[in-house]
Amino acid sequence: MRYAIFTMLFFVSVILHAQTLEEANTLYADKKYMAAAEIYEQLYRFDKAAESYKMQISILEKTAKTNKKNTKQPVVNTNSLKLRLKRAENLARMISRCENIRIIDSIIVDRVYFLNAYRLSEEAGTLEKTKNSVLYENQLKNRRFYGKIAEKNLYRLYTQVKIQTEWSEEKPLDIPFDSLENDNYPFIMSDGLTIYYASTGNESIGGYDLFVSRYNMDNDTYLAPKQLGMPFNSTCNDYMMAIDELTGVGYFATDRFQPEDKVIIYTFIPNEEPVFVESEDFAVLSGRAGISSIRDTWRQGENYEALLQKIKNDIAKGRQQEAPKDFTFVINDNIIYYTLSDFNDDGAKQSFLHSQELQQQIFALENQLDVQRRNYAEGDAGRKHTLKLPILENESRLDGLYNEYKKAEIDARNREVRKLRIEN
Repeated sequence: MRYAIFTMLFFVSVILHAQTLEEANTLYADKKYMAAAEIYEQLYRFDKAAESYKMQISILEKTAKTNKKNTKQPVVNTNSLKLRLKRAENLARMISRCENIRIIDSIIVDRVYFLNAYRLSEEAGTLEKTKNSVLYENQLKNRRFYGKIAEKNLYRLYTQVKIQTEWSEEKPLDIPFDSLENDNYPFIMSDGLTIYYASTGNESIGGYDLFVSRYNMDNDTYLAPKQLGMPFNSTCNDYMMAIDELTGVGYFATDRFQPEDKVIIYTFIPNEEPVFVESEDFAVLSGRAGISSIRDTWRQGENYEALLQKIKNDIAKGRQQEAPKDFTFVINDNIIYYTLSDFNDDGAKQSFLHSQELQQQIFALENQLDVQRRNYAEGDAGRKHTLKLPILENESRLDGLYNEYKKAEIDARNREVRKLRIEN
């Protein structure tokens, strides 16, 4: 059913694509090159976008030469356009080496709860939403990686090691980077050495891009990160790459063509070695790079729906062998609760439920603040003035929610401990 709906949506998108491409070509013919370039970029026609930028730059430079002797005319600066041109040319080259992966599923989810779409086996480790990022913990539960805000209000990657029952002090990952930007959303492969993460630096082509690096045991650092190609990366935010070697599938999240509060999660079959789409037709390449149809990525005769169901069944079977765990709540050194039925005190249970509601409010407010801070950083003076007060108000509100959340957790824990002491 999902595939039938997707096919219908793709058919509609093809019609809209044709209309928009025609509009872009019309704008180009009318010498409205900037407007045409923006539409071409949305359509993944970066070759045409680069051509439009070149024409716009040429016109501006000719105008500048004509007005050179007229001191009353404003100085024409084409530097920003040249940066756009360079980016469009880079994107066109990336499309020509679009990786040929099989995308077997896609689902649109609320951005706040996007991790619910990741179905990882126990061997792949766990992903958990935290205060400012996602925390990855390995299968042995003795190593974890996460992103958090550090200097200059930017995200950095950190790791901790569990020694007996205590976590070590956090240590920043030593990953080389070309520019000090956000590094976030880590995932470690089962070899314990290969890390996938998202970054807005290293000449990202748009927001967060996906990168891969590998730990060098000789000097306790990571190798220079490598930017993943298309279709993994786009001009939008692409993040949280996770590859489950046991099930043979991977996942990544992107907000391309989505409302602000939604993301799409793609499930794909990784290649053992990179294999590229073999086509000289730019329309084919741009369609595969932009994932205009997941059916175009399939191999004839393969049943991916059966594979997806098998993954779900295998993971569910593995979880049934353990006690059900809806959450992890530490009561004391010897007692940990995993379900609501573990609580003996009704008041403790209600305080715990209240803490969970507060946690969801915190996650939602953190995401709102992320957007506001990003808009503030990219805005002009007027935009900064408009956003300053709402950001301060939300930061104050967030502090209040944190305090209330901690109080609710402590109250739940204390009530339950008192109840256990009375009963014993």
